[in-house]
Amino acid sequence: MSVREVGPQDLARILELEELCFGAEAWTSSMVAEEFGRSGGIFLGVGHPLDAYVCGWAIVGELHLLQIAVHPDARRRGLATQVHEALLRAAAPHAEYGWLEVKVGNAAAISFYERLGWVPTGRRPCYYADGSDAIVFRLPSLAPPTTPAPKTATSSPR
Repeated sequence: MSVREVGPQDLARILELEELCFGAEAWTSSMVAEEFGRSGGIFLGVGHPLDAYVCGWAIVGELHLLQIAVHPDARRRGLATQVHEALLRAAAPHAEYGWLEVKVGNAAAISFYERLGWVPTGRRPCYYADGSDAIVFRLPSLAPPTTPAPKTATSSPR
């Protein structure tokens, strides 16, 4: 599936995904609508209707990843990674590094972000509505990771 910009035409589906993925902490209609067209905002998704989306801000040299959501029936297909990578590509011209918050008890999200190179750097006490703390993660660089070129056999000098 290809990544596309998300907009007001996707509002109903975004709210459905919010409820499925975040329950009591789901964004409201006005919160989502506020992100459409925000200066520095990036709102991307995959699927018609949306199966996954990501929302972030690329401002003052940094990316703040706000939200990634994947429909429960579409999980384990690489969609979260796909929209995450698209967000980094879109933000790279405007940001050098990234940061985000994850609920302390969200082991799946913590593991996901650590696999993608995000590093825990701190904690925000009572960050969530239920009083839970958030772990603050930082991505030191938005540049894609570099892998060393494969070694090639060379002939011995004669």
